[in-house]
Amino acid sequence: MLKILLICHDIPSKSVGATLPIYHLIKELGKKYDISLLSFDSDKYSIHELEEYLTEYQNIKIPEYLDLINQLKYTVKNMISIDNLSTRSFLNYYYHKDMSKIIHEKADENFDLVITDMPMAFYAKNIKLPKIVYAFDAVSNYNYNMYKKSDEIISKTYWYLNYLKIHRYEQVYNSFDYCVVVNNKDKRLLKKDINIPIEVIANGVDTKFFTNNSIEDEVKLVFLGDMSTPPNNDAVRYFVENIYSEILKEISIKFYIVGRNPSNYIKQLSDNPNIIITGPVDDVREYLTKGSIFITPMISGTGIKNKILEAMSMELPVVSTSIGISGINSDNHIHYLLADTPEEFKNRIIQLISNKTLREDIGKNARSFVEKNYSWKLSMKKFDEIINKIIT
Repeated sequence: MLKILLICHDIPSKSVGATLPIYHLIKELGKKYDISLLSFDSDKYSIHELEEYLTEYQNIKIPEYLDLINQLKYTVKNMISIDNLSTRSFLNYYYHKDMSKIIHEKADENFDLVITDMPMAFYAKNIKLPKIVYAFDAVSNYNYNMYKKSDEIISKTYWYLNYLKIHRYEQVYNSFDYCVVVNNKDKRLLKKDINIPIEVIANGVDTKFFTNNSIEDEVKLVFLGDMSTPPNNDAVRYFVENIYSEILKEISIKFYIVGRNPSNYIKQLSDNPNIIITGPVDDVREYLTKGSIFITPMISGTGIKNKILEAMSMELPVVSTSIGISGINSDNHIHYLLADTPEEFKNRIIQLISNKTLREDIGKNARSFVEKNYSWKLSMKKFDEIINKIIT
């Protein structure tokens, strides 16, 4: 049986976009191959659901710092080691000499293949085995876009330096046999500097889990995401300041912001009685009820938005910008409603509020679309085909 060494920056979880594909890779391919997982452990997620699909699991504890100062202190401290002279990991939050040691020891144990996610790719660059990097997105491009849109000199400098660092980091992918991303836009961006084959494998959605059995039908607006990230904060700010205030002039409707780590900006929005900030929730399905209108007013970001696929699977009508829907090959007015200006966004939402039949029709179409095109089984079948290209 094929032996795979899988390396991930945290315990893979089905509730976190950054590790969601790795979670389902283990669940699908762990039935067929021997998978040994190495990861950091931020003490936020459990390995319990995945243990039956793994041959072996090892981890190293890693602290979670949401503020940049403590992240920097931790990173600089770890950089100062003899091991890092050869690894040359510059300001990498995920560099740890003990992880480096474990990975290279494991690589000598007759594995057939190494698979790593983007933050851990540098550990595998010198391993002489067939290798796949699951990059997901063109992360350097995201940082460059953040630099361009920043107004303050400190913010602009931070994003530009981050862009330079990650752009250099992405060159590591050239030491791999294959790179996997989630949409064609990211493939085009990476192809400028990456010379290895780049394959597009869209994320899936667990349609059995994301099934709408709710009895509540209150019409409300819902935004879902990790609220510590700049793209999600930008989206909420754009919506609240340019769209929601105009909607409230015509009709009263609640706006739910669902997700962990709300920023100070998000927290202060709770002063508005119409806006509900939930913080972290055990089950997002509680808020994706039948009357919900799901909004993704994204004005920045990369990759594919898992939250849109989940909302579609829950039969909710989605109103999205082009950036939000990017990578999801659905049809406007059939599977979702496109709105790239504040006026369009307001009008689409008011249209859905006043037309229950339209809400239900788009929701049903969206569910059918996801079932046919975005299953994890289909995604991991494609990943398995890449494995067979490399190994055979």
